[in-house]
Amino acid sequence: MIYSQIRAFHAVASHGSYTRAAAALNVSQPTLSSQVKALETSYDVQLFVPAGRGIEITPLGRQLHAITQKQFRLEAEAELLLSATRSLKAGFLRIGADSPYHALPLVARYREHYPGIDISMIFGNSRETMADLLARRIDVAIVPPPPQDDPRLISRLLLADRLVAFVPVTHKWAKRRGVTLKQLAGARIILREQGSTTRAVFEAAVADAGFTLQDVFEIGSREAVRAAVVEGLGIGVVSEAELILDGNIRVLPISGADLRVPEHLVCLSECAPQRTIKALFDMIEVED
Repeated sequence: MIYSQIRAFHAVASHGSYTRAAAALNVSQPTLSSQVKALETSYDVQLFVPAGRGIEITPLGRQLHAITQKQFRLEAEAELLLSATRSLKAGFLRIGADSPYHALPLVARYREHYPGIDISMIFGNSRETMADLLARRIDVAIVPPPPQDDPRLISRLLLADRLVAFVPVTHKWAKRRGVTLKQLAGARIILREQGSTTRAVFEAAVADAGFTLQDVFEIGSREAVRAAVVEGLGIGVVSEAELILDGNIRVLPISGADLRVPEHLVCLSECAPQRTIKALFDMIEVED
């Protein structure tokens, strides 16, 4: 069995595309296709089949991919062991997060410890961020907990926040000490787009309590939600850590439901041994 053929198969299976796999390995698509075809021919098997304009992995291919995931994870661990004596003086780390307020304190500590590591960050809702991680556009994600039974992922709790409501100081509720889900269900609520964790957690809590939101005003960013609330267009719901307090708004704790939103640090299992990624996870362990 030729290593380059296994590497080619693993890349295609991981990326779901010959084009993306070729770009990841920095080889031409015909070269990659021929390596996979040679592997299939050597063992008289079919690992991928055409599906529309793309490909689909076969059941045998899925079994082989489970093995190659272990193989390349072990290779990464071996590299980590051999280079363990080297300090993190250079490198690159791509971080995606669903909120700058949850991510930036951890990034600041990382930069303090490893100033030689170049860091790039992108922000989006949790669904977009996880898609970026699985597509390898980022190295780690800071998002709500992913499915615990997904062998592709490793995650660790970073923090747990809670949702709160907020209103402008001119609102009739501004002097209250809190608000209930029933009261919120009957009011105009300003929420972010579908795919936002804040929205998903809040809507699930309202439904579990047996209520239905009567009036939702959807806005596509945290900043716009805050601006709309200040202008009196409705009541905002946001993670408490994301809410910047000033004289224009009043915070209302929400009673009658568990509205905690845990944030996890997540990476691909096979990438966990990489030094830049492992160092980030180790920082959380030290804090714990």
